[in-house]
Amino acid sequence: MTSVPSRSRRRCTCSFGPWSWGFGPLRRTIRRELSSQHGPESQMSALIYGAYGYTGQLIARAAVERGLQPVLAGRNADRLAELGAALDLPTRTVSLSDPERLRTALDGISVALHCAGPFVRTAPPMIAACLETGTHYLDLTGEVDVFRRLADRGADAEAAGCMVLPGIGFDVVPSDCLSRFVAAHTPDADILEVALYAEGTVSQGTLKTLIEQMGRGGVVRREGRLHDVPPGWTSRNVDFGDRRRGVTSIPEGSVVTSGVSTDVPNVTAYIAVPLLVQSLLRASRHVQGILTWPPLKQLLKRLVEQGRPGPSAEERQQGRTVVWASARGSEGGVTTARLHGPEAYTFTARSAVEALQRVLDGTAPAGYQTPATAFGADFALAVDGTSRQIVEEPSRA
Repeated sequence: MTSVPSRSRRRCTCSFGPWSWGFGPLRRTIRRELSSQHGPESQMSALIYGAYGYTGQLIARAAVERGLQPVLAGRNADRLAELGAALDLPTRTVSLSDPERLRTALDGISVALHCAGPFVRTAPPMIAACLETGTHYLDLTGEVDVFRRLADRGADAEAAGCMVLPGIGFDVVPSDCLSRFVAAHTPDADILEVALYAEGTVSQGTLKTLIEQMGRGGVVRREGRLHDVPPGWTSRNVDFGDRRRGVTSIPEGSVVTSGVSTDVPNVTAYIAVPLLVQSLLRASRHVQGILTWPPLKQLLKRLVEQGRPGPSAEERQQGRTVVWASARGSEGGVTTARLHGPEAYTFTARSAVEALQRVLDGTAPAGYQTPATAFGADFALAVDGTSRQIVEEPSRA
């Protein structure tokens, strides 16, 4: 078993450019001219939308610790002003329901990090504004339908000269990067399995997104095409390093992103859950109609809002994550590896800031990208506290 330690984080400062342009094509042309005269896109700035949400705040604070000065944005002026004052950062109040003001809010912005879910509802207006203004787009989604829809905007992103990169947090960063790693080390890989394990609690935003997806069912990739399957469609046991755990299939983002970051035609993603939860997932197949009923979802969301925003600093410190991936070749060769990382929200804050820094430094290939295609399979190792273990490799004989 071999181990690859995480790379220590680089620290550098991003400065703000003094320009502001309102029209996409003109803005992109002038940006290229300015970049050629004044250096890479680190002369521009980043914007964090939904910055006062639980995860958005973690990212904003991590960005400041990294030496960045992002613009904070969102629709709640009071919460935005409070956070801006606390971090000494500029703010822009804007609603996603106002396209014109949203485009204006992106003036002078090189990259927008969208943190306000559920992304199945909030991503369309933000991606539209980014494409019209030539602004690189990042988000934290884990929703399969969002990956599918944004992949369809790849040609538009290339034409706009900007990058569209959804899923820049946990769980997609480690699952996509590890998928690319094991697939690349397996000759003629034709089967890929990915499994997630996380210790810790979840935020209100995550719970609301899960509620939004109730009744959705699962997704797998077979012979290169995505197929809808029932909830809890299949299960197995996976060795996460400390012990073996039961996992059940879920519609995880890497099922979609693997179609871009690898050539593997058959992909299934799993999550470690107790046997009772596995049984409930299978049982939910019979009540999917009820689970999609809007009044029920609204009631559950209101109940979620009565709880605390998310895990405490102490809980984040105690939590951890493990992602397992295994690729099997057509001739029997197998590569299996694990990524051990920090708690999920800590991982997300660190990976999102690392992505922002890389885009500001000029690494932003145009078009639809995944974490691994944009930054490489080792990108996950840039997240402080993350290491990779190779458990099994194909015979070199």
